[in-house]
Amino acid sequence: LGNPRTNLKRLLNTLGDYGFSAFNVGFEPEFYLFKDIPHEPSLLNPSDSGGYFDQSPIDESEDCRREIVYELERLGFLVEASHHEVGPGQNEITWKYADALTTADNLQTFKTVVREVAMRHGLHATFMPKPYSLIAGSGMHTNVSLFTKDGKNAFYDESDPQKISKLARYFIAGIMKHAKGFCAITNPTVNSYKRLVPGFEAPCYV
Repeated sequence: LGNPRTNLKRLLNTLGDYGFSAFNVGFEPEFYLFKDIPHEPSLLNPSDSGGYFDQSPIDESEDCRREIVYELERLGFLVEASHHEVGPGQNEITWKYADALTTADNLQTFKTVVREVAMRHGLHATFMPKPYSLIAGSGMHTNVSLFTKDGKNAFYDESDPQKISKLARYFIAGIMKHAKGFCAITNPTVNSYKRLVPGFEAPCYV
């Protein structure tokens, strides 16, 4: 019961009972690259001084990030985007969505590839939520979609002014209702909560 992968499989197996065929998930994980890891955390040295969508030569992480993409593609990932993020040494790589279980498995593979390739470049990769107190933290936007047994998007309604179905509104309401509870799962460390502060694009309000 304590295995999150087993619990996910169990829940996905109940989709058919509710008239659904697929729950798809796409991740947008962010991570930092450091040149070294000093004994004093305040001396962290990022891999570059770039900012959001910066290019070479300011983005000195470009070669490392490109090699990460190559390795992911060799493993069958369909990489959709790769770019520098807001913080110095911060990056984001996204790949095509899949069913929730496959995407969860792919995330574990992704993190291993990022760390291994970073080591080849003499860098240290971290998915730590908030390495710097006054610089953007790393999050992971999560995009979801739900499909009915006849293959229709359960979140879409052509007749609605916003094209959003009643079910989608219920889904959003459920997330809002349980947001405080599932923070214990999605934000498991003290450092996680250092990220959830205003001014850094973090979701600090329900």
